[in-house]
Amino acid sequence: MLQHAGGLVATWDMPSAQPVGRKALLVHGWNSRSLHLLALARSLNDAGIDTVLLDLPGHGASTGRHLHLGKGIEAVDAAWRHHGPFDAMIGHSFGGSVVLNTALGSAMCVPARRPERLVTIGAPNSLPALFRWFGRRIGLPPVAQEALERRVLSLLGRSLDLFVAGDQLADTDLPVLVVHDMDDTEVLYTDALRMARAGRHVRLHTTSGLGHRRVLRDESVHAAIATYVTAGQDDADEKPIALVRDYA
Repeated sequence: MLQHAGGLVATWDMPSAQPVGRKALLVHGWNSRSLHLLALARSLNDAGIDTVLLDLPGHGASTGRHLHLGKGIEAVDAAWRHHGPFDAMIGHSFGGSVVLNTALGSAMCVPARRPERLVTIGAPNSLPALFRWFGRRIGLPPVAQEALERRVLSLLGRSLDLFVAGDQLADTDLPVLVVHDMDDTEVLYTDALRMARAGRHVRLHTTSGLGHRRVLRDESVHAAIATYVTAGQDDADEKPIALVRDYA
């Protein structure tokens, strides 16, 4: 249990029995917990990668009742200070946004914690689009929607409109592997295509038939991530990148 500004965050250290000198942090998504990343963590262990699992604030064994991007960044910062540095950070869904913005130093008063490479799995591209979808879903009037979006500025010190992963990745050379399933109905595959447009430092690994959550348990996905973390190479199918200009 690690202390951060908002309380205690639960972490689990899983060293490999045959380490190759690489360490990765795994971060789950919204309304999830580290347990859902355990199969991936074990596969990475089998590949010689030491892993650390993190429960975000208000989730799993961590304390708190609330979570936003800033709290997620603070939790990853706490894990970095105690267990790090990490060679790779891996985030699923909202956790992908958390690890990306932690690496880029997007929150005021929290230093950038930049690993050698990132992996996102089923992660959203545009947080502004996500906020506006949420507002429409619950019927927020325009004044309330504007207040909600301004709250991001007060919490993170940056305007919500700056949190578009494709644009953020275009401004950095940080190597990133984007893993996404074409049949994901919670975060659409077009989000991955838009992220892949950022540059040659962003690699795309595409699956199909797995959706948003089963992708976490797929052995071929585990193997691609392990290869990327250990060697900086992956067996990603890059053909979908060519579709970006036409369909994204």
